[in-house]
Amino acid sequence: MKRTLLHGILSLLLTAGSSQARAAEAPPGQIAISPSMIELTIENKPVNGSIRMQNLKKETVNVKVEVYNWTLDEQNRVKLIPGDLQSLDRWMLISPVTFRLEPGASQVIRYSVRPAVIPEPGEHRAMIYLSEEGDDNTNTDGGAVKVLFRYGMAVYGVSGAKHESADLESLTFDKPAMTIKAVIHNTGNIHTRLTGDYTIWKSGTFPGFKAMKEYLAKQKSGVTPPGLIASGSLHSTPVLPGHRRTIMEKLEITGSREGIVIALAGKIGNRTIEKVFP
Repeated sequence: MKRTLLHGILSLLLTAGSSQARAAEAPPGQIAISPSMIELTIENKPVNGSIRMQNLKKETVNVKVEVYNWTLDEQNRVKLIPGDLQSLDRWMLISPVTFRLEPGASQVIRYSVRPAVIPEPGEHRAMIYLSEEGDDNTNTDGGAVKVLFRYGMAVYGVSGAKHESADLESLTFDKPAMTIKAVIHNTGNIHTRLTGDYTIWKSGTFPGFKAMKEYLAKQKSGVTPPGLIASGSLHSTPVLPGHRRTIMEKLEITGSREGIVIALAGKIGNRTIEKVFP
């Protein structure tokens, strides 16, 4: 008997908050999608663009494309909500909405944003889902699990003057859980996030933020400062306009968590943050 497992993958800018289009790494469903997110400026004329999807599987896939309005709930999970006259999903035309993709082949999905009403100033959102549809004719061994993919691509459109403003109400570090916790209140009209880098040092060896930033800027040189244990980038969840949320960022470390300090250098909106957690 064939069983089907739907693997949901949501790409919500949990990586860097850059406006540059970046190729999404192949998720467990063995597909590659570029870009991983979309940011648009909505004006008086249509905004056009495209998405490229490549099938890295060894079998043909049938794909369906859907667009929804969305928000984030109190647990920072995606929540699909009905569209309205001001939601971006109502303004997007996409082609094709279904297609069949052979192994190794790629498909370009084109979109056009055409507001049906005058957009209100601020951010308008949509989520584009690319989902694999099951094929009843696919041959699988009895009891095998067929992994299907569902990839969500966040789309942010900004109309008129954008106002990025946020209050960082608290920033703490839970050492047993190796987790940074930030309470952020977004008072602007576009999404915001805590971005930046962290480093983990042996106690007494942190050289200061200037030296930390110089190392991170040229870390490909392979020269590691004395006392440095690990480093990484923050991949925090966005905080939508009007929301107050607790954002948690788990840091990666191997070995003992005793006798270390955490140095965080980042930004939220136009505010620069430099903090050391003993």
